[in-house]
Amino acid sequence: MFVCLIAISPGAGRSSNRGLPVHPPHQVAARAALDPEAFDRVIRLDVEYDETFLEQHGDRVEEVVTEAIALHNLEWRRYRREWFVPGSLTFRPSGDERDATYVLARFMHRTVHDHDTIHVNLLGRQLEVYSSGRGATAIGGLAYRGSDALLVSVAPGATTHLIAYYLFHELGHCWDALDIPFRGGDSTYGAKSKITFDIDAGNEEVMEHAPGPSDRTTRGRAPVVIRQKLAHAWRETGGTPLYGRLHELLLHEPSPSNPAYLRKKSELLADAGDAAERVESVIARYEVTRSDLRDDAELRQQIAEHYWRANGALAAGDLDCAAAEIEVIKSISASTPDVHFLVGAVEKKIQKKIRRRR
Repeated sequence: MFVCLIAISPGAGRSSNRGLPVHPPHQVAARAALDPEAFDRVIRLDVEYDETFLEQHGDRVEEVVTEAIALHNLEWRRYRREWFVPGSLTFRPSGDERDATYVLARFMHRTVHDHDTIHVNLLGRQLEVYSSGRGATAIGGLAYRGSDALLVSVAPGATTHLIAYYLFHELGHCWDALDIPFRGGDSTYGAKSKITFDIDAGNEEVMEHAPGPSDRTTRGRAPVVIRQKLAHAWRETGGTPLYGRLHELLLHEPSPSNPAYLRKKSELLADAGDAAERVESVIARYEVTRSDLRDDAELRQQIAEHYWRANGALAAGDLDCAAAEIEVIKSISASTPDVHFLVGAVEKKIQKKIRRRR
């Protein structure tokens, strides 16, 4: 199973701008005009926006998108030498679907991989994830790690700075950054009680060496995993009207707290007739239970507490304490390879600092 990575919204109407770059629009435009040839790589952002984003910004949509990309560039330069430029800007209604996993999967399927191009879907309403198993969590963005397609999902009233922040965060996931949550709804990229473009120690190391988005045929990445799920559905129901509905269902987050998923699942099984057992076997292979989600949340909470102690110890220069916390994480996270990826990066950072100290 691949991991979806999210940015939890602090509430666009209440967000503090502490830590944000504050530049008048003309200064942002001037800085955005820096020569792209001064960078190692120029990346095009093809942007699609929906009716809710259009309602909020009207004829300023292009201006808002351009300014958000410019603000993002100012911060991205602190970590890497890519330069992002506006590409196509396309309007497409998004409907009323709230499941972010479904919206992202559908968006990815209507785009194609193109070298040095990222596909961005801007929505002027917040979407939801259901990974707690207990209810919905509003989010400000969603991306698959190492992917070339992402969502930015912001509530009405969001500032351009907030849009730029979510763009920055989700593009970080495209460069392999990973969220590690802890109590209070915070995660990597800093506390969500404020907006910050600072990246924690492990992800800074990850992003420093990441090649950027993978080709969509890369084994183990989200596009391939989704295709494998759909191929399984085709083997069981291909050539029948049930396949289209099963295809639709498998794009949703398969959580017991996802109302759209539960409704479509119930309707599909009720209409499956003699194929109900085969359809149900496909669904069961990918579905997660409340127990699964609870166990995963508890494990990640343990990991998170040690991870943030290591991060704090690194910032304070206490390398021995940081190394000890990393060892604890390694001992309790054998079944979470995505966490090992991030922990390995922190370990490399610690070893570098130890070598310098000697």
